Amino acid sequence: MITIIKNKTLKTLALCCALGVNFALSGCGAGDSVQAQSNPSTLATKDLSAFVNTFWYVPQAYTLAYSYSSSTNPKTTAVSDQTIWHFTSANGGYLLGCSFTSTNNGASWTSATIVGSVTANNTVSLGFFGGLVTVGSGILTSSSGQPAFLMQMSSGIASTGLTHWAYMLPITSSDPSWSSLPATNNVSVPTATASGC
Repeated sequence: MITIIKNKTLKTLALCCALGVNFALSGCGAGDSVQAQSNPSTLATKDLSAFVNTFWYVPQAYTLAYSYSSSTNPKTTAVSDQTIWHFTSANGGYLLGCSFTSTNNGASWTSATIVGSVTANNTVSLGFFGGLVTVGSGILTSSSGQPAFLMQMSSGIASTGLTHWAYMLPITSSDPSWSSLPATNNVSVPTATASGC
């Protein structure tokens, strides 16, 4: 057990209250102690087996992203970003799979290998490994009664990059978007993912 004793400064008091999500607080008043609690009944990992062999995409409302280039003026430009995830396996709170991204209406796709994790409290961190390394963070939540990843991602190098936040929703062959993905010129999920990763 870790005990942190707060002093009476406003800054420390604010920190104490801000950490209340992760710590059991007895008050938050001056002189109170904050104790880190471990709960043996809390699972260390989340069962993600239901995600195996599922596909996820960006709905039209969330395709807006911004690209950066040091050689253009203005340096930031609005683009449409369609991204497809295909999870192929899950183990011990980790999700593995492939990601496919296009910012040119589906004319070309960039693939990456996904190695990510979802904790028992639904926080998400996904690593995308390909030509560049991208780290996306977010939460596993729901949208319109279905599971959804709410993600924030940035990738690039010093001279170019892309930043995008989006809800990633599940997609199957019965969805109209399967054969005509948003922000593409009628590109299907099978076409977008044909290259593998």
